[in-house]
Amino acid sequence: MTRISSLILLSAAAIALASPALAKTTIPGAEKACKAEIAKLSPAPKSARVDKEGAKASNASFVFDVKVWNADDSTGKLQCTVDRETSAVTLSGAVQAAAPAALAQQ
Repeated sequence: MTRISSLILLSAAAIALASPALAKTTIPGAEKACKAEIAKLSPAPKSARVDKEGAKASNASFVFDVKVWNADDSTGKLQCTVDRETSAVTLSGAVQAAAPAALAQQ
């Protein structure tokens, strides 16, 4: 009986310590890292919303789509990739200006 208990305990420990579980960055941590990196943009956007439902995760990284609002009320979309091991953030895409008058006509 002791051998079976020991095997179960060792198996549970191995599963708990599996590589994806050891990844340093979590989804909430990656989201915060994206928002922090977006805040560093010049000029800084007045707000950003991360699409949590569209988030993609792999063993290596998290990928988020982010909608950004600028001070002049223009909007844009960015893609934020966060490396799960190093927490390095990469932004891609462009914050495109959309004239508020053009938005009002739609």
